[in-house]
Amino acid sequence: MNNLIRFLRRYYYVFLFLVLEGLSIYFITLNDSKQSSSIISAANNISGTFNNTIENINSYFYLKSKNDALVKENLQLRQQISSSYVKLINNIHEESDTVYKQRFSFIDARVISKTVNKRNNYFMLDKGSLSGVEPDMGVIAPNGVVGTVVKTTENFSLVMSVLHQDSKLNVRNERTKTTGTLIWNGHTYSTGQIVDMPSSIALKKGDTVVTSGFSRDIPEGIMIGTVKDFTKESGTGFYKVNVKFSVDYNKLEYVYVIKNFFKTEQDKLMENIKELQEEQQ
Repeated sequence: MNNLIRFLRRYYYVFLFLVLEGLSIYFITLNDSKQSSSIISAANNISGTFNNTIENINSYFYLKSKNDALVKENLQLRQQISSSYVKLINNIHEESDTVYKQRFSFIDARVISKTVNKRNNYFMLDKGSLSGVEPDMGVIAPNGVVGTVVKTTENFSLVMSVLHQDSKLNVRNERTKTTGTLIWNGHTYSTGQIVDMPSSIALKKGDTVVTSGFSRDIPEGIMIGTVKDFTKESGTGFYKVNVKFSVDYNKLEYVYVIKNFFKTEQDKLMENIKELQEEQQ
């Protein structure tokens, strides 16, 4: 209490000034409508600026929860798109009463660590086997392809990025419908390369490149990027195409892990094909 009294005694003239200043403004607004309007307008501007700043601060702190909600909403929409289903002709599965059967489902996850400037880059996700994530599952972002799961624990998973020397993904030029293999030369995380694309087809800068659907891990039509430039490799009959990725891997935060319900069936068939090839040799 003594400290408070000493404080008031020491700074009483400051409080007196503020009180008198407030009274002066009050009497001015009473006697002069023009000045009153100006003062009120200035006060409203100050108040508006202050409230806007507070709102921006609040929005920042609630941004993560809004992003999480948006990811959940996108997940529900992605589960419903036609590329996640396959049409069954002459359906003989009695337990199914529709002509469409779901082929892909998606698990939302958040990137918790990553590298983009090494020769072989990886992402770590905050979802693992307890959430249904398994090795060899494809991973995509809202605007493009990310990579493939290579290892999981109960709560986390490791993804081999497309920014990796062992990453090879079959892709398609949307305009020409020609296919090739997407690789990464290790130079910059914003650009990949397509090889094995026939040079007999006329390419254009800006052509859209998407997944071909040949991979068992990633659906058809997922965005890869756009053609940045290209050259014909002499004596090969193929282009070397530089593609600007649609995903900024350095800013990647949220992804979707893809579960293919037909993968086991497809893998068994591929094993049979290998056995037949070995028998014929």
